[in-house]
Amino acid sequence: MRLARTTRLAAFAAIAAIVLAGCTASAQAGWTFAPVPSATAAPSTGPSGAPASSAPASGAPASSAPASGAPASSAPSGAPAPSGASASVTISALNITFEQTSVDAPAGTPFNVDFDNKDAGVPHDVWIKDSTGNPVFQGAIVTGPTQTTYNVPALPAGSYTFNCSVHPNMTGTMVVK
Repeated sequence: MRLARTTRLAAFAAIAAIVLAGCTASAQAGWTFAPVPSATAAPSTGPSGAPASSAPASGAPASSAPASGAPASSAPSGAPAPSGASASVTISALNITFEQTSVDAPAGTPFNVDFDNKDAGVPHDVWIKDSTGNPVFQGAIVTGPTQTTYNVPALPAGSYTFNCSVHPNMTGTMVVK
């Protein structure tokens, strides 16, 4: 009886040691928290013309966006990404706030949002919502510091709200005219 109990205790101790070793292993975890982006940002270029990095950290959860042939950005309806946008709007994030509280964009024509996430190690994105709060554009989440360009489809004239889906307190107004 005593031998059986000792054997069970030894087996339990061995299993506990294996579980504990797995929990405290020094190898990189391979998974970190990163919200899943709903749209993919178009590659951007830095000041030197070289591509700016906007890829998610290795091991991040897979995106729900299509893997092949996905548009560079999309409206919630899945409309294709606009091409040839001639106007640009600059929005930047620093200290978990947008540096611009109001921006202007052209009505009735596709445009770019040049987004500069200056917050090191912090994920941000840009969503544009209509007056009822429905998203009309959802940019991909990028972890800073990085710059990316979102291709926004033509929007009708009006006042819109832009915000960060990761940090809902980050908001601004976009006047499309």
